[in-house]
Amino acid sequence: MTPSFQRTLRELRPTAFAALSLVVIAALVLSTRRIEKSRLTAQSIPSVCARFVDEAFGLDGARTPDSVLLKRLLVHRSRCAGDATYVEQTRRLLLDLQRVDEARALLADAERSRAFTNDQLEAHRAWIDLEASRQALQHGDARTAAKLRARLATTTRRLRAAWPEWAPPYVILAELERSAPNEPAPHAVTENAYALERAAHQRLMSGAVIRSLGVRQTYAAVIALAALGMLGLGLALSGIVESLGMRRMPTVSVAEAKEGYVELTGSLHLPPRADAVVAPVSKVPSVWYALETSFGSKGSHTWRERSAQRFLLRDATGEVTIDPAGAVVRTRHVQSPSGGGFLSRRRETERTLRAGDAAFVVGELAVSKNRSGIVERTVRAPEDGRRLLVSNYTEAELIGQERLWVWCGVLLSTLAVGALLWGYVQRYEVRVAPGLL
Repeated sequence: MTPSFQRTLRELRPTAFAALSLVVIAALVLSTRRIEKSRLTAQSIPSVCARFVDEAFGLDGARTPDSVLLKRLLVHRSRCAGDATYVEQTRRLLLDLQRVDEARALLADAERSRAFTNDQLEAHRAWIDLEASRQALQHGDARTAAKLRARLATTTRRLRAAWPEWAPPYVILAELERSAPNEPAPHAVTENAYALERAAHQRLMSGAVIRSLGVRQTYAAVIALAALGMLGLGLALSGIVESLGMRRMPTVSVAEAKEGYVELTGSLHLPPRADAVVAPVSKVPSVWYALETSFGSKGSHTWRERSAQRFLLRDATGEVTIDPAGAVVRTRHVQSPSGGGFLSRRRETERTLRAGDAAFVVGELAVSKNRSGIVERTVRAPEDGRRLLVSNYTEAELIGQERLWVWCGVLLSTLAVGALLWGYVQRYEVRVAPGLL
């Protein structure tokens, strides 16, 4: 396999991973779209009694008196006492017409038919208690009205605790606030019902915020979490590859090193008769420096500068020349002066390697003889795309840094996958409310 072909394969890795990421994201979005579509389809299929309700209201429902609408619905009472939609609409009309006893009887039939859960029944009874308390006040029976309101407030508090994002308890509270008597009551409502409902829908830990997302917002959340998960996976894989590569490659002395990809340690020095490289920001004499300057709005423009002068790596057995062109440098010597102050849009980051630094080098070793017959050893960036690494960290420290990236990637991927699974359960599996009233 030629070096150019190996280089091409290594350059294709990021592209292949990006393509894989797009495939994963697209698959998740398509799956979410299918689930959303099936859920909306299931919710849009009305029952037979629900169609009776639609027919009763018809096109003139807004202009038709409630008594006429109720008469149309009561024709189907014997058949539809077990249908939630029918009972809910009929109960509304009965209470609007102040027929409280008939509403209680209808609710009793619905309970026997198991049209509602227990919490739904309690919400319906709370509506009936609210209307009964109004009638009691109209007849001057403040004691009965207070008793009914106290029971109603207790019911809504319990329902709010059990189903924090279910709308009916908050609507009942709002109606209770509007119809509360002027004199103080032992169970007066002091909280704003609509503010409580908005706060409930914004709760993250209860999953309410997930269930309140629109379809497009759901797609955006899936894309963002999938992208974060793939980013974490990429970080973890990169860290694993780099750390395994360093651990598997043996460290050799300069004298024992043969041509090819090698791992060396030693100390950094300037070549004979070579001047020190002066770092542009710190003004520290060095063997190598790199300067990165970000400027413009939010650092939109970046200018980079690197020294090109070669330097030496020396150990007890000899020395090699390091050609820094294309090198990946990890150094302890990093400076980022603030420059123009807190509001400055210019930021400089300087990295240096200094004479005497203990160094770890991985790169392509080439051995040749000059005109005088002296053997020269030079370490440069390999042609097959592998990296030339020069660092004043030890190998153990570099492996530790890669392990940190691995764990960060694993954590990020785990959190993303966990968030996707949790969001799926909260949106599609958790029964979030007893129903709509």
